[in-house]
Amino acid sequence: MGKPTNTKSNGCAVTTSNCVVWQGPDLCCIDLCHGDSISEVINELAKKICKIFELLDVQSYDLSGLTDKECLPSNFVELIQLLIDEVAALKNATGTGLIAGTSGCPDCDMAVAACLQLQYGTVMSMTDYVTALGVEFCNQQIVIQTQNNTILQITQQIAIMQAQLNLLIGG
Repeated sequence: MGKPTNTKSNGCAVTTSNCVVWQGPDLCCIDLCHGDSISEVINELAKKICKIFELLDVQSYDLSGLTDKECLPSNFVELIQLLIDEVAALKNATGTGLIAGTSGCPDCDMAVAACLQLQYGTVMSMTDYVTALGVEFCNQQIVIQTQNNTILQITQQIAIMQAQLNLLIGG
């Protein structure tokens, strides 16, 4: 294995991340195993994080049904809040034929996003769909927090390994 081309030793022993081995437990959710290189670990984490960012990108959702809104949401939190506000407005509507229990929304059927169809089917009532989106949103928050914690642990382990390498080389 050659010396990395983007090295800045700053007084430290330079090693490539391909030579540092993950000694933690197998992480089935990202297909990583004890003994994988740190490069593989970081690559798999980065791919998962990028996928989460794609799911949270408001631009990936068809908001044409909300065209009566002057300002469309610019982030996922605003999108969820807009959906909550819309459901609340429909639930609280009176004299408009939109009261829960009458025909139409919020009991109307909605097409389910492709990424959720395996779990929820292709069509759901609006109320069930918004609830499912809330559950998925919370699940994504848990995944993000877990990945952030894992990244922190990996960073700490890399620092410990680097210190040990420095002691071995310098010592």
